[in-house]
Amino acid sequence: MINGFITSQKMSHSFINSLFINSWVIFLFVTLLLPPLVWANASNESDLPMSQFNFQGYVPDSKQSRRKEDDPNLIRIHVAPDLYWVLGQILDSYQLQQASTFRIHQGKDTDHTNLISDGYVFDLIVSNEMDYLQSLQRKNTISEIQVLALGRLGLWAPRETVRSTSVVTLQTGAIGLMPEDSVYHRAALEVLERNNIKTQVQKRLKSITVFQDLYALIDTNEIPLGFLPWNRLVQAGIEQRRDVLKINSDHHGVIVHGIALTKQGGNRNDVKDLWRYINGSKGKAIFKAAGFD
Repeated sequence: MINGFITSQKMSHSFINSLFINSWVIFLFVTLLLPPLVWANASNESDLPMSQFNFQGYVPDSKQSRRKEDDPNLIRIHVAPDLYWVLGQILDSYQLQQASTFRIHQGKDTDHTNLISDGYVFDLIVSNEMDYLQSLQRKNTISEIQVLALGRLGLWAPRETVRSTSVVTLQTGAIGLMPEDSVYHRAALEVLERNNIKTQVQKRLKSITVFQDLYALIDTNEIPLGFLPWNRLVQAGIEQRRDVLKINSDHHGVIVHGIALTKQGGNRNDVKDLWRYINGSKGKAIFKAAGFD
């Protein structure tokens, strides 16, 4: 022993054997313990939605394989987010008289353009903007276009009795607006400007992103008030409340929603039947009940 350390010359045979046995026991213990930890970690990862092969029902595939896998009776629709709920009401009603299957993609016009580039095919396109549908018609990909409905704008301020748009000046918090590329965003700015209060509240204007729900943000008091599509307030069942105001249609530009029948859809009788139903008296009645003109 030198200064508390065992020199190599002084190590006994029994000490070496003891050290070897202890090391082997530790190694064996770690080896037996490690696999369950690894397996548990792998199991946890496989349960995460993003690690699933078919997360959110989307699997990247080639254009050729997608065409082969499509059900020939599938009616393929692309719809703007603001019109998704009312379209669902129409399809539910249509199913009562004609059983059909649908593939519905919800997204903006730019999303539709990207899907077309990726090889997707649609029979009907429901858009917030008639200009977009007219641009497709100029490209000779559309058979027919119809005005679907006129959108209306609403103001919701849960803490107030709303009799006019001037209610936005009674508070100091944020004023929620739809995403900047939305027709309802532009309409809200026009309303504020027409009523000469845009400059006064400019710094309080807060545009949501496409991943947010303005109704939910106001409902949970994260944003105190805001301008929303009137149909969203009708969908929530609050259109008759005192804290809700339906904006006069002449206070902003006309919000025209449209529907297009594509060249592919125009060659199918089942798609044309749905087209006539949507644009007929029953379809228009559903749009009116949902808060559209």
